[in-house]
Amino acid sequence: MRLPDVAAADIPPSRRRRHRRNRPWREGGASTARWGADLLGWAMVALGAGALGARAVSILLPVGDAPAAAQAVIWMSSAVPVVVAWSRSRPLGLLRFRGLDVVYGVVFGVILRFCQGALAQSEGGSLPWPSTPSIPGTLPDGFSGDVVAGVAVAPVLEELFFRGVVLVCAYTVVRRWSGRVAGGVAAAAISSAFFVGAHLLVAPMSASDVWALVLVGVVAAALVLGTGRIWAAVATHVVFNATGLALVAVGTLWG
Repeated sequence: MRLPDVAAADIPPSRRRRHRRNRPWREGGASTARWGADLLGWAMVALGAGALGARAVSILLPVGDAPAAAQAVIWMSSAVPVVVAWSRSRPLGLLRFRGLDVVYGVVFGVILRFCQGALAQSEGGSLPWPSTPSIPGTLPDGFSGDVVAGVAVAPVLEELFFRGVVLVCAYTVVRRWSGRVAGGVAAAAISSAFFVGAHLLVAPMSASDVWALVLVGVVAAALVLGTGRIWAAVATHVVFNATGLALVAVGTLWG
């Protein structure tokens, strides 16, 4: 027996509202209703202010204190927009965790590190592939702090900001105008461009390092857009940074 079709007008308003609320963030719905161009603009203002503040701190403070203070300014400028954005609402499904996210992170993080090595070698580097600079002599006293900052703090904050706020905002805005495909392409491009630009504002980099960051940004964006979750991107960024620091340590201690 064939059941009669039910028109949208026949669905009670309460059920329609519940369906709208429960839609994942990539499909719109109530969880991203307030994530628009204004939020994206304020996030960019915070990023610019953080970069300028970090540069000012680097100039004004003593050499020994400047790096840590500049890093703190950058972290603050990334954390505030995340808190503001998520005080509006939390994109449905973005913070959901699956064990597969760790697998994605390990695989893509290692691949990206090998790509960085290949790019460095193609630029004329003489170190084995994959390569990263080693520190002459012994590791400095602050290296353990660099490990904590580079593995446990920076990747999480950067991904929450660039992929958890910038990408979601850009995707939401463009998707409303042009659909999901255009939204995904635009969100990946915008978040990756600002990700690379923020690093360039803080410190000069070689061409190979810039291209390596482009790859990290694009892969992280693709993981968020493909899975609908942010943790695969966070894990990839953590593994990429961790392998770089590990190569520095190995090259210094056993080189």
